[in-house]
Amino acid sequence: METKEFLPLGSVVIAKGSVKKLVLIARAIFAEVKGEQKYFDYGACTYPEGVLGENILYLQHKDIAEVIAKGYADEDDRRMVENINAGLEKMEAEKN
Repeated sequence: METKEFLPLGSVVIAKGSVKKLVLIARAIFAEVKGEQKYFDYGACTYPEGVLGENILYLQHKDIAEVIAKGYADEDDRRMVENINAGLEKMEAEKN
């Protein structure tokens, strides 16, 4: 499995086909969609509104049309992305 690149949390992006800005607030998450567990690269909320109720938007990295601003990243963030990738590799190996 290839190593996935993830934008830092707090990054502001625009999804393909949209004009609304989103703030990335979660990475490598699973959400229930129509009764099935689905994997998404990111969870996001609208900008500047933030999270409204329980409404979190889910998207894949490939669905990002533009990065408006990158969030803060440091050594802790780099280690977290390594841990996410290790977990994704393990899950992929268990599926096979």
